[in-house]
Amino acid sequence: MDSSTQDRSIAVRFTNVSRHFGTVRAVEGVSMEIYDGEFFSMLGPSGSGKTTCLRMIAGFEQPTSGSIRLHNKEIAGVPPFERDVNTVFQDYALFPHMTVGDNVGYGLMIRKVPKAEREKRVAAMLDLVRLPNMQKRKPSQLSGGQRQRVALARALINQPGVLLLDEPLGALDLKLRQEMQFELKQIQ
Repeated sequence: MDSSTQDRSIAVRFTNVSRHFGTVRAVEGVSMEIYDGEFFSMLGPSGSGKTTCLRMIAGFEQPTSGSIRLHNKEIAGVPPFERDVNTVFQDYALFPHMTVGDNVGYGLMIRKVPKAEREKRVAAMLDLVRLPNMQKRKPSQLSGGQRQRVALARALINQPGVLLLDEPLGALDLKLRQEMQFELKQIQ
């Protein structure tokens, strides 16, 4: 452990985690620790288990064996909605029938945040991801890069303890990608 992590708590801990799909070993014997406030990247070729690891942290997949802990709590069997985790996947997963504002504010609505506060926070988050005044549009009216930023805003608005990003900036042009990387670092 280096000096930058010794005083911080562990946000995510994998201990000998494996995930098999029939005879396919998507993840095999992974152990890792990710500290609070840390940017942690998993690099590897397509099919190496990166997304499967994210899906296990989020609760969309269960490990075949091993242990996953979030903030020192074993999360086996804990449903996704009870985890302090938000995820932005490559495919954005936006609700097509909802406006941008309703997509971004969805988590706040579920938490029963008053409408005026929700609207204020949605506007601030859309400003952060460089989509001001887009609340009334539908996802189908946006470019791929804009949809990606809406998904990012939706994940950030709830201030999760763990934010999982599965290639969330891939559809952005270079300049905007660099700006969003800077903004993510500022939010951290």
